[in-house]
Amino acid sequence: MKELLAFIEKKKQQFAKLPFFEYLQDKSIDPKQRLAWAPCVTPFAMSFRQLNRYDLRKEPTDDPIQELINQHTYEEDDHWVWFLEDLEKLGLNHSMKFSDAMRFFWGEETCKTRLVCHQIALYTFQAEPIVVLAGLEAIEATGNVALALTAQVAQELQQITKQNYRYFGQYHFGIETSHSVGTNDIQQFLKRIQLTEAQNSKAFEVVEKVFEVFTEAVNEMMVYAENHPIEEQLLKAR
Repeated sequence: MKELLAFIEKKKQQFAKLPFFEYLQDKSIDPKQRLAWAPCVTPFAMSFRQLNRYDLRKEPTDDPIQELINQHTYEEDDHWVWFLEDLEKLGLNHSMKFSDAMRFFWGEETCKTRLVCHQIALYTFQAEPIVVLAGLEAIEATGNVALALTAQVAQELQQITKQNYRYFGQYHFGIETSHSVGTNDIQQFLKRIQLTEAQNSKAFEVVEKVFEVFTEAVNEMMVYAENHPIEEQLLKAR
């Protein structure tokens, strides 16, 4: 699996060069504007718990790889709560009709983000645990890139608002970097695993797909941020 982990690292470095992440680092832009895309995350943030609970978690199990996956899914259980907290603190918890909310969450502006968990579930459905774990490694890599930068933006914003942003801030980033899947012991364990040709092919395919769907999602968020100045969103909240 050593070659697969190297491939994930390569894809991570490519992912980090997307315009969206350059946007997050542009300090000439108001930090709240750099998080203007936050509402677009809703379909992913709320579906990710279900992906972990109903698609990736398999219990009971006596497979050590599946047990590792299960442990990771529990570590992700309450992140959606932090997300809802941050929407409120960012002033993006708009009052709108239920039908308008449904149009937004199932509309074109959030289409790619809405499909992230669905696509991952499709590609990992009935896959062997080692293949699923490869997908988790890729998911963790994309999250590491995004959260490392949103944590910096949230820190800037915290200096202004005196609010603590748990989902987009350092708290979430710190939790992610301490996950069991990402520890050095687990990484060394994974490097020693020998994959069959079929497992290797499927694992590379899943990793490629994970980076593809997250790339499409962050590109979509970039477009949303460009088309929705934060001032307009805050006016809607009044």
